[in-house]
Amino acid sequence: MAITIDHLAWEDQIKLTLRALYEGYGFRQYRMGKFEPYDMYYEHKDFLKSETVITFTDTAGRLMALKPDVTMSIVKSTQGDDASRKLFYMENVFRMAPGSREYGEISQIGIESIGGTDLYTEAETLLLAVKTLETISKSYLLDLSHMGFVSAVLSACGFDAAEREAAIHALTHKNTHELIALAESVGVDAEKCELLRAVANVSEAPERAIARFRTLSLNEEMAAALAELERGCAVLAAAGCADHLRIDFTVVNNMDYYNGLVFRGYIENLPRAVLAGGRYDNLMRRFRKPQSAIGFALYLGELTRAFTKPEAYDTDTLVLYGDAAPETVMRAVAFLREDGRGVRAEKTMPEGLRARRIYRLSMDGKLEVSADD
Repeated sequence: MAITIDHLAWEDQIKLTLRALYEGYGFRQYRMGKFEPYDMYYEHKDFLKSETVITFTDTAGRLMALKPDVTMSIVKSTQGDDASRKLFYMENVFRMAPGSREYGEISQIGIESIGGTDLYTEAETLLLAVKTLETISKSYLLDLSHMGFVSAVLSACGFDAAEREAAIHALTHKNTHELIALAESVGVDAEKCELLRAVANVSEAPERAIARFRTLSLNEEMAAALAELERGCAVLAAAGCADHLRIDFTVVNNMDYYNGLVFRGYIENLPRAVLAGGRYDNLMRRFRKPQSAIGFALYLGELTRAFTKPEAYDTDTLVLYGDAAPETVMRAVAFLREDGRGVRAEKTMPEGLRARRIYRLSMDGKLEVSADD
């Protein structure tokens, strides 16, 4: 059931609800400090949403960073013999906001499931992603993709490293024309171009999307990845989530870090994803960890744009006092505040200020409603 968003406390309500949800599935909270050694982020900066990291030198001369990411900290803290870790976090990270060149403190909530390799672990993560979106809005979609499937299609086309990068760029930007033009320029045959076109254009319910791809020419690796995606969708459908799922292979993460299932969550009236996640076994290997891992993060900064409605007025009541004496102004403001109004007093009308009621105060203390401001 979606929570009611209070104008002042919606973020606290979300955190309380999600904490109860994650703890109910056996996840425990992970807490980290604000600072981490910079070298960890430098070595894996292409994993981050932004390559720029705020750094400083501590009193011991070490180069430190204001944390731009939580997942890497969790991976780093995982021991090689940890059989299973189920963690959730509610942390602030420091990075550039989307579409901005300024740093911001961004609030994130997420879960990480480390050690599980079975279908249930993956399905549980997806279910919690769905329930997280349900907490925010009844109108939501979870877009599902599979890095193994996309990688297998690109490999079958015979792209070299540069061509592969260009193909991924075109795919993630849903630029079918650019993708097919690239394929044809390097001699990809018509059958594989048809497959590329389907990969770039699919955005529909799992059952229809998977049936569509089964009519195309798939190799063994593609078929295995598609079957894995289908099985995960079937488990979610059994949990009653089918109407909120969509297959979209333009959802692609960094292949050096992610493998298998990846996903993004959307809510009504927001163009960008508010939730993103996937399987990141490759990141674990970068840290020389043997376990599998999957998780997601909810971006509260995106939700702020959805739930913060612009105020119709800057103040409830405005008093324009001109040359009235300070004592007169104070008495007038006190009088108007007796009924609980917010009152702002200004000598003259500020440009662009919006007020529900505007009064002019004469020098003798008389208040008159202004009709021309």
